[in-house]
Amino acid sequence: MDNEKNEIHLEDLNTLDSGAVKWISGLEKPDKASQEIEEEEYERYIAVLLGEKEVAFRVIDIEAILDVPRITPVPGLPDYILGICNVRGEITSVVDVRKILGINVQRQKTRRERAAEKMIILRGELYSVGFIVDSVLDVLRVAERSIVKISAADGELAHISQFARGLFTRVGEEGRDNDVILIDTEKLLSTRELMQFQ
Repeated sequence: MDNEKNEIHLEDLNTLDSGAVKWISGLEKPDKASQEIEEEEYERYIAVLLGEKEVAFRVIDIEAILDVPRITPVPGLPDYILGICNVRGEITSVVDVRKILGINVQRQKTRRERAAEKMIILRGELYSVGFIVDSVLDVLRVAERSIVKISAADGELAHISQFARGLFTRVGEEGRDNDVILIDTEKLLSTRELMQFQ
């Protein structure tokens, strides 16, 4: 399969307003002046589904969104390291990010659910890594004032709070509000679990 045809590049993400992420070509980018004003007021995030939780990563931290490639397991590594894969000629570690974030999945996925999976390549200061997500949901425009901090004592969010910038509320299906956990990429990629295998 030609990976280039199955990738969503940053240049495509930057042309999208709110709405499901999809392959769009031929759209003009916003002019520089309006883009600068928008960037001063908002940050763009990609919302994804992990189990029953919605989390989001900043667009500027995302190298690519791909169909899940062939992953080669590496014996002797922890179960959250799914293996390695070849992305445009580079060997990339692939991680089950749900286990790092403490998100439990209680049941086996259906074939349809597996078909919806994507791999997000996150780029940090020191290295990049691939995370498997259950599906890509939306492109969010998030203002700093709309982020609600998560307390380390906040019940089921206590563990994930160490990797989060906070919560953002987006309008989901049928007009219902959904809380999205905004992930701090550097905090996530700085964890001992990931650093020791890079």
